Amino acid sequence: MQLRIISLGVLSPELLHKTYVGLAEAQSDSDLPILLLVQSAAHLSLGAAQSAGAELDLLVCKKLGVPVLQRSLGGGLVWVDGGQLSYFFIFPTAWGMRRATELFDHIAPWIVALYAHFGVLVEARDGHDFWCAGRKIGGTGAASIGRSLVLGGSIMLHVDWQGFVGCVAAPSEAFRAWLAEALEDSVWSWSQLSCSPPTPEALRAAFPLVLEKSGVQAVIETVLSRDEQRAVAEAELEEPEWEDRRSRRVAAGIKIKAGAFLTERHWPEGQYLRIWTENGCFRRVKASLWAESETQIFSGLQMDSPAFNAALQQLAGNEYDLWAARFAETAVWKD
Repeated sequence: MQLRIISLGVLSPELLHKTYVGLAEAQSDSDLPILLLVQSAAHLSLGAAQSAGAELDLLVCKKLGVPVLQRSLGGGLVWVDGGQLSYFFIFPTAWGMRRATELFDHIAPWIVALYAHFGVLVEARDGHDFWCAGRKIGGTGAASIGRSLVLGGSIMLHVDWQGFVGCVAAPSEAFRAWLAEALEDSVWSWSQLSCSPPTPEALRAAFPLVLEKSGVQAVIETVLSRDEQRAVAEAELEEPEWEDRRSRRVAAGIKIKAGAFLTERHWPEGQYLRIWTENGCFRRVKASLWAESETQIFSGLQMDSPAFNAALQQLAGNEYDLWAARFAETAVWKD
């Protein structure tokens, strides 16, 4: 097969998102599929169904000067910065792939091969993520746009999470501190794997070589056609909804990676509960009534297991039922 590789350098946050939308809207059933490679300045990208008012702290976003864009693709809140190379696969649905998982399964071997080209072993997981040595190293989101299916992701070379952590709506500064720790612990940047990660230019140059080994002929382009330029210029992005404070994608918190969540709830009497879950177990717990040295007893336990019930009974005593309900209300285990 043939694949157009369109490499456009560094784009503004708005133009980045308008470009893949415009390319998809201009694509016809008979056109070649596209791989768009771009970089962009730091910004936050909300999933298609997310509310900015629920997920983000508007004052912090303004203070830090971080743009917020509402993308057409699915998934959760995404941090994009100059330390990443973003990629977008744009396939006409006439090619037979109409679901995100189908397109992911089709392109995943190419992304795995790209990492392998530079000596990094990566595996595709859960129909949308890439993992390396027990940590997430990349995720994807997808949507149907026009007559095409678009799947986007990024190669994270060196990511500074400080802006992301600061902008996320948080019930406390301690929540932000845990979020920073969870991201560093759960998500790889390439610079954490190697003291000399490849440059974006090296990745751009490697893509055609990797595709060729997979039987794909790359048609390399750096300029859009007139019709595509017009479609990009006319592409419209939805404005983020700051007044809409409907429930967050993850109630009372945020998803760190597949199977890992950070949540925190507060109650009128001033009590709170903060929970980090991972792989079906409690990773870390902090509650207003107990020191963290005491709540370490929950680490590695499953909700409602005999060990958990005994540990909570030991700490909560007569308030066991109250805190059992609060644990059940606060902890999140899956999307």
